[in-house]
Amino acid sequence: MYLLLSLGIVLVVMFVCGAALGFMGQFIEGFIDGFRNEPNANLNPSDFYFAIGMGILCIACIILQIVFLRMHFASYTLGRIPKGKRRNVITFTGMAMYGLALLYCTISDPFFSNDDSLRESYAWMAKHPILSLTGMSFIEATGDLVIYGGIMRELLEWKHRPQIIVPVFGLIIGLLSACFSSPVLAIPTTMAVMFQGYLYDYSRSVVPIIFGDICYWLMIVILIDVTIPTWCFFIAAILFVPGAVLALQTMEPYKPID
Repeated sequence: MYLLLSLGIVLVVMFVCGAALGFMGQFIEGFIDGFRNEPNANLNPSDFYFAIGMGILCIACIILQIVFLRMHFASYTLGRIPKGKRRNVITFTGMAMYGLALLYCTISDPFFSNDDSLRESYAWMAKHPILSLTGMSFIEATGDLVIYGGIMRELLEWKHRPQIIVPVFGLIIGLLSACFSSPVLAIPTTMAVMFQGYLYDYSRSVVPIIFGDICYWLMIVILIDVTIPTWCFFIAAILFVPGAVLALQTMEPYKPID
């Protein structure tokens, strides 16, 4: 239900915003052409449209946040995390997600991708790092609220079998990621979803997951224009494996009992 609701909201927002942009199409084209005709013009139309796309996504995220929070489908509570363990859980989660971000940058260079839209997206992010980090953090926070705070919470309450639900959920998200990007990127995506899924099951809070995703995108934005040598794979493993294990071990005594 939550997935259909989320997709419905996103599609409605895209339709309404698309219709509005269609009505203003002549003005937008004139605005871009005006910059193109300037002798010192530096406006790239793809940059302009990417910024509009991120703006539309953020509008959809605002509506999703309002709906899920007001209807009590999900929350930003700290769940089962004891007060004395919060810093440890958040720190270890950030460490693990830094490792996954480094792994992503090691195995994939978006600037050499065959996907034109992916290259243009990362080029825009490289030119606007602060705006990119802010927008992606908000989008990730909304996604975490919906995916973990809504969908996974409902699945775990329906049948508390995390040893089945979390791996299957991770594989599905990983396969979907492979369909829309390079298949090799399904590996870090699946690892991230499985780690975050178990962390949510133990903590019943999206707060450390959101913090981890912000760390992930911070690392992506920092390394977006840097060539990463393959030996950094070992550094990624050193960051991810201990970080994930320590985060889960910290919450092990407080996880729900079947």
